[in-house]
Amino acid sequence: MFVSVIVTNYNYAEYLEDAVRSAVEQNRGLVEIIVVDDGSADGSKAIIEKLSYQFTNIIPIFKPNGGQLSAFNAGVQMARGDVLFFLDADDLYRENYIEKALEVYKQHPSCDFLFCGYDLFGNVNDQDIANYPDRITDIGLTGLITYCTRVWIGGPTSTISLKRSLAEQFFPIPYEADWRVRADDCLVWLASLYNGRKFYLKDALVAYRTHGNNSYFGSLETNIVHYLHTHRCAKLFAYAAEQLKQYHYLHGYELFSMLLREAQIGRKEELVGVYRNAFMHDYSIPYFMRRSYCRKLKRLFEKQRS
Repeated sequence: MFVSVIVTNYNYAEYLEDAVRSAVEQNRGLVEIIVVDDGSADGSKAIIEKLSYQFTNIIPIFKPNGGQLSAFNAGVQMARGDVLFFLDADDLYRENYIEKALEVYKQHPSCDFLFCGYDLFGNVNDQDIANYPDRITDIGLTGLITYCTRVWIGGPTSTISLKRSLAEQFFPIPYEADWRVRADDCLVWLASLYNGRKFYLKDALVAYRTHGNNSYFGSLETNIVHYLHTHRCAKLFAYAAEQLKQYHYLHGYELFSMLLREAQIGRKEELVGVYRNAFMHDYSIPYFMRRSYCRKLKRLFEKQRS
């Protein structure tokens, strides 16, 4: 498999070279590294030019400042890989991350989208490993439950990879001005809505740097910030639903039956509460029927655990 790593940078000159070198030094051939500089004014351009002269597989893109989503769009447009990896310019790939991720894609051909565990370092030192049952967990299809509940099934930018065949369904992503930061939400949600089959790799293969100037981590989410983000999400979901023509008119018993079928695909024990809430909060269905669907759901997840 040919791999594209899309590194997005805005004024992270202090960390940029370490991030790019962590991708260059992966124990894996056939990798192109696309470094998208989003109009930095801190000397990042000189670092990128130096690295691109030093390593022939680095492809630089210099563009006016437009935010994280615009950088994603520019990088994906240039990418030639069968699998696309993303890397924030202040993070690091651990040794052999790409090799281990590609093993998942090869062993599980149905995998369209993969995210993994990660270590936090810098101002905060911790580890984030999701409580999925196996080292490699097939979460399955999650489009309906994502549309109904806005559940977020994924990880930060640098833990995400996806097949080109899935990316081509929803890139370029609109509303760039809405997603100057937190554009990894677009990757996570659209991958679900466009019927990408999601897998989780429990290994901590990415280092997420915390430094007090992260675009999102550690920032205070005020009421107005929350409101604006909710509005942006609603626009994105409405766009996807209109493009796909598969979510708008689902409701009632038809929706419940389809949610139950979706829950059977993959291992979804960690989502049992999300599915239960989807059933119990649809008041168009009588209460006793909602309870019946919840019992079916419980039996299904007990069977998956056994």
